[in-house]
Amino acid sequence: MEGLSEYEHELFKEFSRKLKPLSRSDYLNKIILFKSTLSDKNLLNININESKQFIEYINSIYAKSTCEKIYSYLHSFYNFLVKENYIQNNPFANISKPYVSRIKNKNDVLSLDELNKLISIFPNLNKRDRAIISFLISTGCLLNELINLKWKDLTSNTQNNCSCKIGNQKKERIVELPSYSWDLIMDYKESIQITSIDDFVFKSRNSNTITDRNVRLIVKNALSMAGLSNYSAKDFRHSFATFSLKSGLKDENVKEKLGWSDKNYATRYKYVMNFVDSDDIDYIIDDDELNIYKSKNNK
Repeated sequence: MEGLSEYEHELFKEFSRKLKPLSRSDYLNKIILFKSTLSDKNLLNININESKQFIEYINSIYAKSTCEKIYSYLHSFYNFLVKENYIQNNPFANISKPYVSRIKNKNDVLSLDELNKLISIFPNLNKRDRAIISFLISTGCLLNELINLKWKDLTSNTQNNCSCKIGNQKKERIVELPSYSWDLIMDYKESIQITSIDDFVFKSRNSNTITDRNVRLIVKNALSMAGLSNYSAKDFRHSFATFSLKSGLKDENVKEKLGWSDKNYATRYKYVMNFVDSDDIDYIIDDDELNIYKSKNNK
């Protein structure tokens, strides 16, 4: 295995045997990253100084949330090695974990004007990409929920009420779709070949699926075109939560919409609500002006 010795790779296989494929790959990449800073030193023969230097290194090049994730992965891996008696001490045990505040601020949420600015560049995007971004904004869904969306999950009744089923197991839920978002998805549908209702809605050029990396790049490109490069895909979910709470929805209702495990997650957004438009928010899209969010006072 590139980056790891044969013995180290066997240890990783033992450690990761219960992990799902995507998680296994993510863990492996982070462990290889750590190994790349050790001058080919064995992973079982490192000290706290080397661990500390690595955390300082990633803190200098990655976002805090990424650093927290890398730390957690390595801490977990070395806990396993201690538990299985491969080493005596976890070299990350006495190193402070990178801290990420869960409280959202105005840098995590797009304003109404910014959202409409993003929508205004839709004519410059292909049908798939504008449908993807509209869906993310309109539902606040996670990227993996968008990726796993299938045609059978989309429904529309005789009153033109549109909805979709997203999530799985405890997080499975039905969410309403604004008519404009629905129309964009149907417009995209007409441009592709569908063989079954079990087909994934969004796919790449060479595959019947799309990856989260593909989606992040699509969003990054659109945000750049709109002059909003300071945001990312995750901020659509934060924006949805903030405007839902600002519109008067109760914490429990927002929990159901977003698939949160705890309604108290809403407290993360209490501060940022002070920075968004003070008018009541109406989740209606103006077909003529391409406004996905409107103030009720501006109807």
